[in-house]
Amino acid sequence: MGGGRFTGAPVVVLGGAGVLGAACARAFAREGASVAIGYRSSANAAEELAAELGAAGGSTFAGRADVTDAESLRGFLAAAATAIGGIEVLVNAFGRIDAADAVRFDATDPAAWDELFKVDVRGTFLACQLALPWLRQAEKPAIVNFAGSYGNGTNQENLVNSVSVSFCAAKGAVRGFTAALARDLAPHIRVNAISPGMIEANWDADWNIPAEHLAEAKAATPLQRMGYPDEIAESVLYLASPGGGYTTGQILQVDGGWLMPG
Repeated sequence: MGGGRFTGAPVVVLGGAGVLGAACARAFAREGASVAIGYRSSANAAEELAAELGAAGGSTFAGRADVTDAESLRGFLAAAATAIGGIEVLVNAFGRIDAADAVRFDATDPAAWDELFKVDVRGTFLACQLALPWLRQAEKPAIVNFAGSYGNGTNQENLVNSVSVSFCAAKGAVRGFTAALARDLAPHIRVNAISPGMIEANWDADWNIPAEHLAEAKAATPLQRMGYPDEIAESVLYLASPGGGYTTGQILQVDGGWLMPG
């Protein structure tokens, strides 16, 4: 650590204790960034990750950040900015993971719908808005949101390939928010989103997804496999880096060719 595309840059990763958030935190640290890790409930995982990055020579900070609570989020961002020297890159890698969202439309619980939007959509809005004072002071600020791919499957019972209505609606809101925010904050702050496809994770435990549905979804994906967390992290680095400096308001599909908008 200590050299790379983000040497000395203060980077905040919300959802940094999750599979994809942790991969992003490690990738930024390898490129020399000072990384603040925000978590909602995974305190041990976040502290262990911060210790790991710190032991490798990086400047790190970990703190609780409930993205559904403006005061919690405001306090975390202030503490993070103090600890790592501001905020130049904001990565919103959080998202609700609950089997209640992996159901057909007629089985969707309105309370689960509301909670999904509260975390994924309102949480992304709050994080971006509350980080603005520091982003506006940064030299090359960037925001990377996490959206999600829409399903293109024809088996409606396979919620990997077809994707639930509530998930698509929430992630669609993040996509629209990202494009509109990029226009609003241009030219100084760039805003993009990444849209992961099927990524290696604990699908059965988190979503109650059976193995045969995963196999069917992989068979329908041109690259015939799931993605790796590090592939998502590298894509996030591109969007936040000088290499992505002429890119804003875009949704980067990293899904093995699952969707090909053309």
